[in-house]
Amino acid sequence: MQAYIKNLQSKPEHVRKQILVVSLALSMIVVGFIWFYGLTDRFVLSAEKSSIAAADGVKEESPFKLFSNSISNAYENITASVGNITLPNSNPKTETDAKGKQIDLIVVDPKTQN
Repeated sequence: MQAYIKNLQSKPEHVRKQILVVSLALSMIVVGFIWFYGLTDRFVLSAEKSSIAAADGVKEESPFKLFSNSISNAYENITASVGNITLPNSNPKTETDAKGKQIDLIVVDPKTQN
């Protein structure tokens, strides 16, 4: 194995980059096939469940509809969670007093005062 690595290190940079891209593409194809194989098992199980549900009179939904529903639910949950986050204001709030002078307001945390 060390001889193979030494051989790769001795090649020009553009050849090493080509080898990297090809090996990365092959690795991703293998991962994609494993993922797709796992999805087909899920769809077969959901198809069996839907055929049982259809026999019981329950409405059948396509796998793509279920997928789009799960994506939209995840999006709604994320926006609901992130939408409630407020960023602290870096500029202090200011008000004007009765004479028109500007007063800087500083937020004081009672937990830190002792």
